[in-house]
Amino acid sequence: MFITPKSVNSRGLGHVWAVFVPFYLLAVATLDPSEVTNREYLQFVLATNHSPPENWVNGRYPAGKDKDPVVLVSWNDAVRYCSWLGRRLPTVEEWTSTCEGGKLKKLANIWEWTSTDVDMGPQAFKALCGPGNTCDCSHRYHPDWKNEVKGFRCIRDSVPLTWLPLFFRQELFL
Repeated sequence: MFITPKSVNSRGLGHVWAVFVPFYLLAVATLDPSEVTNREYLQFVLATNHSPPENWVNGRYPAGKDKDPVVLVSWNDAVRYCSWLGRRLPTVEEWTSTCEGGKLKKLANIWEWTSTDVDMGPQAFKALCGPGNTCDCSHRYHPDWKNEVKGFRCIRDSVPLTWLPLFFRQELFL
């Protein structure tokens, strides 16, 4: 038997909402577990013909550095990489909430690009977050600049978990 609006009294529907609405409200984005590594970035460079970081020799990262975070990438490089994976850069709020929740693994002492714009006069800057084991997001940097202590991680958006249409065969929403 399928539940339709005519077969559900208001009290029963309240129980359904109490059980299923929390599933809909679960977090809809997941931050990658660590910064993008040289090995991961190399796959992007090879697949897209994107320019490698300046510290790589002949388009390859230094030996033994495959698990180190990729650095010397601009904000634009980071955006292109995340987009290539079907992801995006996190906002300061997303990065900070994961960091403060103790769920942020850091491979190195680098700042990480975010998608958050910071108004600094006539030019737009981006906020960077947390060197080392801090949740600091106070660093501001121009999107075209890059150096040896700037890396990034991506965030994956997910579809909200809602199974109401499956349970009600969408009849509740007609």
